[in-house]
Amino acid sequence: MQAFFQTYFTDILQHLFSVATDSSHSAGLSLQSSLLAYLFHLVESGKISVPLNPGVSVIPGDNVAFVQTYVANLLKTAFPHLTDAQIKITVQGFFNLDQDHAAFKEHLRDFLVQIKEFIGEDDADLFLEEREASLKKAEAEKRAYHMTVPGILNPHEREEEMQE
Repeated sequence: MQAFFQTYFTDILQHLFSVATDSSHSAGLSLQSSLLAYLFHLVESGKISVPLNPGVSVIPGDNVAFVQTYVANLLKTAFPHLTDAQIKITVQGFFNLDQDHAAFKEHLRDFLVQIKEFIGEDDADLFLEEREASLKKAEAEKRAYHMTVPGILNPHEREEEMQE
């Protein structure tokens, strides 16, 4: 397992960020954020005991510093319009929020909104899952209300009650 991480961890991280920041993959934001949070947690918790930085012996916390620098450079290269302060806060948030999936997802979404605002793209698709969930909830509430008022629903639309 450690050899796998040493060989592929940075590649996986790079590809996940590539997919997460690609506007055509916004529907999978929840899964992407959970995978990224898990990767950051692996590094932060010390579960990766081999050095991720080639040619360096492992020192406790060294992998965390390396991954923070690696992600900051990755984001700075991909998005040169972002300031160093924005990138530093973003990367710091990735490590601070890796235990709270909802907060991590929100942090990642905020970062994606920052990117899209500069480019001028529409960021409405980043909130698609939440909108769908709220619409389903509203539909269920409306249906429940209609079930309580006689005559609103067609008798064929009503759920049949088991009668003995």
